[in-house]
Amino acid sequence: MTALELVQGFGLYNFSLSDVHRPRTVEEVQALVARFKSEGRPYVCRGAGRSYGPVATHPGGAVIDFSLLNNAVSLDAESGVMKLQAGATIGDLWRYAVPRGFWPPVVPGTMFVTMGGAVSANIHGKNHYKRGSFCEHLEAITAAGPGGELIRIPKDDPRLEEFVAAYGARGPIVEIELGMKRIETGYFDVEGFTLPSLSETLAAFESGKETWEYQVAWIDCYPSGADLGRSAVHVANHTPAGEIPAGKGFDLADQEVPGTIAGIVPKGLLAQVLALFTFDLGMHAVNTGKFWAGKLLGHTRYRQPLVHFNFLLDSIPDWRRAYRPLGFIQYQIFVPKERGLDVLTEAIKLQHRLGVVSYLGVLKRHRADRFRNAYTPEGYSLALDFPVTRSNSAALIQLCRTYDRLVAEAGGKVYRAKDCVGSFERSQEFLALRT
Repeated sequence: MTALELVQGFGLYNFSLSDVHRPRTVEEVQALVARFKSEGRPYVCRGAGRSYGPVATHPGGAVIDFSLLNNAVSLDAESGVMKLQAGATIGDLWRYAVPRGFWPPVVPGTMFVTMGGAVSANIHGKNHYKRGSFCEHLEAITAAGPGGELIRIPKDDPRLEEFVAAYGARGPIVEIELGMKRIETGYFDVEGFTLPSLSETLAAFESGKETWEYQVAWIDCYPSGADLGRSAVHVANHTPAGEIPAGKGFDLADQEVPGTIAGIVPKGLLAQVLALFTFDLGMHAVNTGKFWAGKLLGHTRYRQPLVHFNFLLDSIPDWRRAYRPLGFIQYQIFVPKERGLDVLTEAIKLQHRLGVVSYLGVLKRHRADRFRNAYTPEGYSLALDFPVTRSNSAALIQLCRTYDRLVAEAGGKVYRAKDCVGSFERSQEFLALRT
């Protein structure tokens, strides 16, 4: 066994000391899987470590890290099908695809998720209500079977269900084939505006879902009463040719996020500045300032590169450092549409009662997922970031357990990729995938 390494969830709260293996080729993956089978050793698959919780950790056990198996293999210009190895990231994908006039149909809020992770967690984006989840656009996957043999599974093969949102439980994915979206330009037409309450935000999502390809809202969890759930909403559509020249924005230089502010201040310093506000009163001030700044600007309209709109937090290098030393957790509530307002209202009120208020809340609209391991009903999700401190940990766990009951009673779901303090019941469900 190699020396054990520290393996962390993205929130830094969950971690393990594990025996980490980093194959560089598909053949090395096959050999590892066959070896682990012969030794009777369980293992966990890991991509870029962007799951917030413990799903890609393995205390004392083996971890196959796919970060070096990261080639974008090909993109067929006629069919729009792109082949990528499992360790290639969304960033690798768009850098290969955009100059050729393609964009992935679904992306999460970060470009650092790997293809294997995208399938294993069946990621979603700001357009889930329109385009569904990542795996709805798969043409095929290639996986390593129990003895290391390669198995290509096309989209109409029932075996695909065993890998979607299964977090590697059925074996490692080594390559995917993804149906891409043709684009005319590399830009979005974006509109931004504030709304004074959660009810008005949900209503705006409903009225906008036929008009806009993408919708997302930042939720200020601090106010109560009439201001509860006030928001800053952003909606977007792809900019068509004609509005601007066809192909404009296809150059990588148009998409890359600058590493400095105004060409002077390194963005690497932003995490240090953010850390100065990472306490309750500080984040209350940040949330209040963000809302009122948006309100003063009014209803804005602007054009933005695809990458800048989709991967906002990636513009702050390693922003999670602001939550050190104990890290943070995220809890993402998925709730049916008919229960959305009352459940999400209660979710925010519970924070106030227990004295643990989310520093960042993000609201999205969803459609029902068709896969066996589905986590998205027709309705809404609210992703909530909470710092972990010595003073709030007991109340934070109590809040999560209360959320478990709230979501279950409403017929909702919790997203495992962001389930940092999973209940016993959800842990048993996950273990059942591996049997």
